[in-house]
Amino acid sequence: MSFKFACDLFKPEEANVIVFGVPIGNNSKKVLENLRKTSDDIETFDIDKRINLLDNVKIADISNLKLNKLDDITKKTKAILREKKIPLILGGGHLISLYAMKAFENVKLIVFDAHCDLKDEYEDEKIKELNFVKGIKFNSRVNDATWLRRGCEFINPKNVFLIGIRSCDEFEFGFIEKNGISYATPNQIKNNTQELKEKLRRFVNGSRIYVSIDVDAFDPSVAPAVHHPEPNGLFVDEFNELIDAFKNCEIVGLDLCCVKNSKDERTNFLAIRTIFEVLGLIKT
Repeated sequence: MSFKFACDLFKPEEANVIVFGVPIGNNSKKVLENLRKTSDDIETFDIDKRINLLDNVKIADISNLKLNKLDDITKKTKAILREKKIPLILGGGHLISLYAMKAFENVKLIVFDAHCDLKDEYEDEKIKELNFVKGIKFNSRVNDATWLRRGCEFINPKNVFLIGIRSCDEFEFGFIEKNGISYATPNQIKNNTQELKEKLRRFVNGSRIYVSIDVDAFDPSVAPAVHHPEPNGLFVDEFNELIDAFKNCEIVGLDLCCVKNSKDERTNFLAIRTIFEVLGLIKT
């Protein structure tokens, strides 16, 4: 049985949000199938806000992208933008964000992630597995540990805000400070939630934004099925409080990545719920 995201009730020409999957990484097709299946199992009504989070969106799922080269992600994203629609990309690895961002101009990038992903070059077996695509050679300078470093070669680093980071080396942190990248660690968020929410609100206010959610931004106690489960992460109430800052901006694209194929459904449910929460902020 083939599953579609959030029931896929609309044709692409009727929709304002176009979903497609990018199978990067071992078992990524199964991961994407699990995410789609879970999206049919979650109620979209928010009992606290008393709204249906998908009231302002019409979703069409155009299935998984057949990757011959990574630039195919950029090509597909550009095609969706030409139709004046919002791409929602479901991934394996975080490379989806790098190639999606190449399709945009004049946007700010909000990244929820445990890691900075700002290494200039990196290679290990876990990264190779996460970035595996049959027929595409692994590149030590373009992968999940380096994608944002490469992104900052065409995105103004001052237009990047990292949320949830708690794992980086001193060279990555030096790059953050030298280039003026905004960031918030989970400890900073826990100690100064309203202050950081206001900082984020000022950062995005009146802007077009792209939101990328690496699920390892969350604490492993609530999202265990990720490839790099760093301790001391975000919790759902903190995430929801922060994204409330997006009310006065335009969400023009979003992605979800780095869920691990697992029988533990907690991670899939959390992942889809976070996407629904962001979709609930889209204006007609």
